[in-house]
Amino acid sequence: MNSPTAGSSAPLDTSRTTFAALSSRLTLVTHRTIPASAERVWASLQFYEELDSPPPLLLRLFLPRPIAVPSAAPELGRETTLRYAGGHYARRVVRHEPPRAYEFEVTEQRIAKDRGVVLVGGAYTLRKFGPNHTDLSITTVYSSRLRPRWLFQSLESAICRRLQRHLLEAIAKRATQN
Repeated sequence: MNSPTAGSSAPLDTSRTTFAALSSRLTLVTHRTIPASAERVWASLQFYEELDSPPPLLLRLFLPRPIAVPSAAPELGRETTLRYAGGHYARRVVRHEPPRAYEFEVTEQRIAKDRGVVLVGGAYTLRKFGPNHTDLSITTVYSSRLRPRWLFQSLESAICRRLQRHLLEAIAKRATQN
């Protein structure tokens, strides 16, 4: 069981993670219940590139550092290029249904630090639980060429899970601030 995070309004033990391998693509989903309305959680959604808080050590070691984030509003079909130290990637919005779902696909990835792991897409899914509780799911889909799989899949999963929890913590903090 996870312990509560200092300063967060909802303990992390409300999160759960599932991992599924679909052919060459791997999907990781992490959930957290946030004590806020779906509309407030939706308005608090952020991407890794947008976070104000510094990433944990594991993410600093294995993920590229964002350097430029466009400020375009999400819109179905819109493609956005995100710049990182050592490269960039582009994502296209494929689902945009406020305050329920946001999904994107990666259309290009050229990042030196990818080390054989390619981001394929991702999603945020919100489900209301009464007027002031929302279950937020973050889905990450990626592909990996790293071998042996028994070793690298565990490492990739740990890094991805930590990224998702870092995002969930930041979103929950934003959504529950007065």
